[in-house]
Amino acid sequence: MTSGRYPGWLPALGVAGIAVVLATGHVCARFAFANGVTIVTAATTRSIAASLLLLAVLRARNIAVLPLPREARAAAVLGLLIAAQTVLVQIAVKLMPVTLAILTMYTFPFLTSIGMSLTGRERLTPRLVASLACAFAGLALVLGIGSQTPSALGIAAALGAALAFSTALVLTPTLAPDLPAPLRAFFMVATAATLFVTASLVTGDYRLPENDAAWLGLAGLSALYAVGFAGLFLLLPLLGPIPIAVTLNLEPLAVALISWIALGEALTPAQMLGGLVVVAAVIYYQACGQRR
Repeated sequence: MTSGRYPGWLPALGVAGIAVVLATGHVCARFAFANGVTIVTAATTRSIAASLLLLAVLRARNIAVLPLPREARAAAVLGLLIAAQTVLVQIAVKLMPVTLAILTMYTFPFLTSIGMSLTGRERLTPRLVASLACAFAGLALVLGIGSQTPSALGIAAALGAALAFSTALVLTPTLAPDLPAPLRAFFMVATAATLFVTASLVTGDYRLPENDAAWLGLAGLSALYAVGFAGLFLLLPLLGPIPIAVTLNLEPLAVALISWIALGEALTPAQMLGGLVVVAAVIYYQACGQRR
């Protein structure tokens, strides 16, 4: 699916870079929360930033937003799921170490596979069952051992984020199959941004940062999320969803490394082993799926 104008590995390298960008954004979110930024402020700002960047991409590609296409409502439904995922993952990042939060959320590839099986679009194979067992064993190791006790509410929020995101992935082909990917992404993020702006006005919980550290964290998470989200949809036609999903499994490892460097959230050897088991199980299943 790659063009002959550049090496075939270049788009994959770009997705690997996006995984690092998104991981750094999660660490910036943790830094912002530690310096007083509210979840409503973070969710609203990053959704607006992503909407503006995707709007710029649409204008550069001469794709019109108006008049609204018939499938815009379906994309808005997907936007509700993205909004839920945004809030829940930020709650998880705020309540417990960012590495544990992201590793827990990374159950979404398995939830997506189960959803595809339930809808009849993918068979629940022994390979998938084995991968699920290994992944959850690794996740249990990560969450059950370590000097920092994971928050029960944080784990629930991260699993909720995984469920919302996997539901969006499963429903996308049936709710908005004909929309160009950048336009569908714009309607999804714009819907989330509208919800968060409304929540900000209703709750009055949107507050500008009060110190340089908070500004840095908020700016970092907003810019990095916008670049990562838009970049994925730009590279999707070049690689396809499976290679992108496989490469994005670098994100939890990048989160662990960046958190260790920036926040001092080092994992124990047992937790690192559990994290590697989770990521290896996801990569194994998806990579084997490509060879079927």
